Amino acid sequence: MAVLFIDLDNFKAVNDTYGHDKGDRVLQAVSRRLNGCIRQSDTIARSGGDEFTGLIEDLTNLYGAVTVAENILASLSKPFRLDQQEFFITASVGISIYPIDGSSGDVLLQKADVAMYRAKSMGKNNYQFHTPWR
Repeated sequence: MAVLFIDLDNFKAVNDTYGHDKGDRVLQAVSRRLNGCIRQSDTIARSGGDEFTGLIEDLTNLYGAVTVAENILASLSKPFRLDQQEFFITASVGISIYPIDGSSGDVLLQKADVAMYRAKSMGKNNYQFHTPWR
């Protein structure tokens, strides 16, 4: 299984420019898109602010997590249209894998968070694994 930590890049600018009400509506649209990137057996949830976590179960190999991460980045790269305005959102995704990166939910989430910060430091709008394997 894989744990994903997804953080929207520069989302604060949406709230600062358009207000929290519009920012909340963009977050709802992001949530719908994220849920469209996973199987029914998987889970994506907003964990706070502009952060989401995902649980991708029953992976047969690591490429399943790559596929989900790439689908997320591609889906979010399309503009969001609300009230005659377009919003462009990107995300940084960190991925940890059970049991390679840990055996508890807390450890896997923490390691996915570390990987997400690595994705941000590498220019944002990308995904990184906690344990490099490529």
